[in-house]
Amino acid sequence: MQKIHHVPDRDRLSILTAIILLAYALARFVQLPTRAISATLFGSSIGFNVDGPFILMALVAALISTGADTLMRSHPALSAAPTTRTAIHWIVPGGAALGLGLLLNRLPPGVGWWIGLAFSAVFLVLVLVAEYTVADPSDTGFYWAALGLTVLAYAIGLTFFGLLRASSGRAAITATVAAVVSAFIALRLLLLAGATTRDSPVYAGVIGLCLGECTWALNYWPAGALGTGLILLVVFYMLTGLAQQHLVGSLTRRVLIEFGVVATIGLLAVLRFALFL
Repeated sequence: MQKIHHVPDRDRLSILTAIILLAYALARFVQLPTRAISATLFGSSIGFNVDGPFILMALVAALISTGADTLMRSHPALSAAPTTRTAIHWIVPGGAALGLGLLLNRLPPGVGWWIGLAFSAVFLVLVLVAEYTVADPSDTGFYWAALGLTVLAYAIGLTFFGLLRASSGRAAITATVAAVVSAFIALRLLLLAGATTRDSPVYAGVIGLCLGECTWALNYWPAGALGTGLILLVVFYMLTGLAQQHLVGSLTRRVLIEFGVVATIGLLAVLRFALFL
């Protein structure tokens, strides 16, 4: 059997990396005005402020998502694919770009920030290469690329769960954002596990709804950002794992017991220290 390994076009990857670095640098030094957004939900007035760095990071995430789409369309297996088939490859690169950008903005100016910028660029290149690799299940690097993207997807989820808690926003807002983020990450994880595109969106939507409800409840619980993020991550891992096993036809009593034991131990361990994290 002939081994197949696809490598993305270096010129496209280099240009995309340079643009991302420029965008991160501009986000650090360009100041945009803060915008106040207000609305009414169930008769109650809600509002939040969107600052300049977040707007720029959102633009960076959109930029890398667009670049990922262009890169994926150069793949032999996706050269003539519709947008719906390439859009799934936007999720992890876009989430990683936004998460790294938000973390970069928390670093003080100096050598540490420049090191963080270089690390972010290298990391995002690796993410794009991994997405390019998993486009073809017969690729020799598929297993390791899929494993890396799976671990990164959970890390992105933990980062966003923690940041939402740290934002101290209204429950209606944080729960909605958590539901949307969870649904998209769950969709990517389900498809990486081999689930079909027909059933995965429904299960991902249910997982997102459950995480949104959990986020709403934990918004009134006296736990820190890391503790809340870890609790939500355990719940997300359990729901996503069960959905994956069901969609690939491997959900048995033994699997249910394993997930139940792991989830119980994880929740007990996190709850033991959640108030201090």
